[in-house]
Amino acid sequence: MLFNSVIYWIFLPIVWAFYFLLPHKGRWVFLLLASYVFYGFWKVEFAGLMALTSLIDWALVWAMVRTPKIGLKKLCVALALLTNIGLLFLFKYFDFALGETELARSMYHSPWTAWIIELGKFTVPAGISFYTFQSISYVIDVYKGEEQAEPSLPRFMLFVAFFPQLVAGPIERFGRLHKQLFAKLEPRWEDIRDGLRLLLYGLFLKVAVADNLASVVDQYYAAPTHFDAWSSWVATFFFTFQVYTDFFGYSLLAQGSALLFGIRLMDNFQKPFLAKSIPEFWHRWHISLSTWFRDYLFIPVGGNQRGPWVLAFAVLLVFFTSGLWHGANSTMIVFGLAQGVLYLFDRFVFKLVAIESWIWDRVRQIKTGFFFMMTLVYFRSGSMQQAQEVFDGLRGHLSGQRYSADLDLAAQVQAEQQGEILLRHLDIDPHIPLFLFLFLLMDHGLFKQRFDAWAETKSKALRWSIYAFMLAAILVWGGAVNHPFVYFQF
Repeated sequence: MLFNSVIYWIFLPIVWAFYFLLPHKGRWVFLLLASYVFYGFWKVEFAGLMALTSLIDWALVWAMVRTPKIGLKKLCVALALLTNIGLLFLFKYFDFALGETELARSMYHSPWTAWIIELGKFTVPAGISFYTFQSISYVIDVYKGEEQAEPSLPRFMLFVAFFPQLVAGPIERFGRLHKQLFAKLEPRWEDIRDGLRLLLYGLFLKVAVADNLASVVDQYYAAPTHFDAWSSWVATFFFTFQVYTDFFGYSLLAQGSALLFGIRLMDNFQKPFLAKSIPEFWHRWHISLSTWFRDYLFIPVGGNQRGPWVLAFAVLLVFFTSGLWHGANSTMIVFGLAQGVLYLFDRFVFKLVAIESWIWDRVRQIKTGFFFMMTLVYFRSGSMQQAQEVFDGLRGHLSGQRYSADLDLAAQVQAEQQGEILLRHLDIDPHIPLFLFLFLLMDHGLFKQRFDAWAETKSKALRWSIYAFMLAAILVWGGAVNHPFVYFQF
């Protein structure tokens, strides 16, 4: 179920109330069942797949800690990684990898392998990339001796399935989340208050800001070649902050939901558009994924400890993998590699320009945000051809010669019959840029802390005025279409 759906806002208070009504020993069992109900609401098969992967990882880790032989320990880890990555590949990448090759056609027409092709075309289980990475981190941490293996299968299943962060993160580590799930917590007014603040702000970002921006972006991407250059720039700018507010809003909703139960999830964003370089940007954007890649891929392959060539290889490998993690599409791979190239440029070249001034810092921030925005064209485009059409629009290389708004209906019909593409402007309701401006003002100007902490420092009148405005924006100007969260597809 979606965080921005009516059913979730019925589900959450019911789960919260029953959780604290139950004796402490039974709470985690109820939370496990509630998490599987939450996830199985999309498809029961999704919940079954997650249970299967949890069982495999738990069993292999338990076998690993019981054997004294290093070779067998490594074998258990290898099998766990192979299972997790194999299932992820099968559901998310298999169809993309085979493409339209002769192998794909022969497999499809064989009664022995046709089911594999069909499985690869099956709907990608929601959040499979997130819970797979979370489970992999547990396997590796136990192998390295940094965490103790969980002897109880159901308890481990709760760590994987905890519903607030299950579908789109944050990707939590076992040591941080597991102990909170089984701590003897009681409802605290401070947690309820701050949780509700995060829920309100997160829903405002998703429904009032992101979904309204999405209506404009979707309008443009439905036919990029039919809009003028100004519209191309507006849509590209809007998508940058659609992604940000959509995922930032989800993260706050996840944190707020968990905080109601007294559980603290990590912050996933720290004002990324104030970053002065791409390396700094990725320390502020999707922090749980960035730190996962740092700890489990970047450092193991050499990181920054073995010279510039190894560093460059490690960076490109991380961003290639990150792009592929975001989707089985060539555009996502280009998005990831572009980030890697920009990262290395800032790391080795741009940092040589050592100027200490307020103006230069602003230039660096604008440069970082601009290039990230440009790479998001690949992130949003469904194909390389569409990405090229968007870039053509940004450069003003458009095939149309006239604006449809300048023509009467008869002239438009005549032009279309002659095969001429009529360029037009995006249709943008006035409240959409207003909400975006207010968000940027709040996020990059007013809020020096996370919203819940910031609100606590302000007067009651100001707090409740902001609450009322956000609630009105959600109810009155919320997006007409209930867009799924962007990161649910990953």
